[in-house]
Amino acid sequence: GFPVYDQAIGGGLRKGTVNVIGARPKTGKTLLSDNMGRNIAKLGIPVLNMDTEMSKVDHIHRLLAMSTEIEINKIETGRFGESPIYKAKVVEAAQELKTLPIHHKVIAGKPFDEQLAIMRRWLVKEVGLNDDGTAKDCVIFYDYLKLMDSAGISQDLKEYQVLGFMMTSLHNFAVRYQIPIVAFIQLKIGRAHV
Repeated sequence: GFPVYDQAIGGGLRKGTVNVIGARPKTGKTLLSDNMGRNIAKLGIPVLNMDTEMSKVDHIHRLLAMSTEIEINKIETGRFGESPIYKAKVVEAAQELKTLPIHHKVIAGKPFDEQLAIMRRWLVKEVGLNDDGTAKDCVIFYDYLKLMDSAGISQDLKEYQVLGFMMTSLHNFAVRYQIPIVAFIQLKIGRAHV
């Protein structure tokens, strides 16, 4: 749904791939994820948003603000109801949102194997599988790839290695079910070298 991005990645999302978008904290990764997911869902393609930090309600507020162009703080606080025009816009956007095949799963604190199981269940129950075991058209957004706890990290295994194994598992999942996954990562803010 974003022509410049689609062109940059070779013509859009492809089945069996993990597309990684990295950005610093508080730069709009989740907003981009919601926006992309909404555009894809409007095409009738099921979308799963796996979120490590925000609740489903937080995503709904963002989607309503996006659809209505009303400030998110007015949506979150309910102050949109003070204006009949804003109220009508939010009601209309909420009705549209109910029809879109967007699913949110909060995965904060869940082990990575459990996260993969959640994705697998969603594919089977909500999307459906083809005769060959691959999934029907859908997209999974993973916002964002990080360690949920220190399990698996030791002196022998570093954080970047564990994250690498997680990325490999995501890629294997995408290939197995022939689906595109858009994974976000948070870039660390580095110190300038003197």
